[in-house]
Amino acid sequence: MTTETADHVSHSARRFTLVEAQVAVRAFLQEALPDVHRVDITKVTPIEFNEGGWEADAVVWQPNATIQALGLSTQRLVLDQNFYVVRLDSRLNVMAYESKETERSS
Repeated sequence: MTTETADHVSHSARRFTLVEAQVAVRAFLQEALPDVHRVDITKVTPIEFNEGGWEADAVVWQPNATIQALGLSTQRLVLDQNFYVVRLDSRLNVMAYESKETERSS
């Protein structure tokens, strides 16, 4: 095995860290959803059956859709908390995400 091949094998087998998974989830939600003001990652869990993937729970803060739709003016910006679950593969690519009505209990 050449050095180049050995480097490729060790790089592809590298498990990403929890912090790297958090960064990937935050970046995805900020890009995929409209008017995101803040993303709080509340839980990150390794997915063993996925050979290094991750599942993350997140709270996304977005402007209240009803106030925007009605064109109401408020003194302060009214933000809603929206809950999401994001699943990442071993390379931190998003495999799936879904909106949750309320935060699921742990």
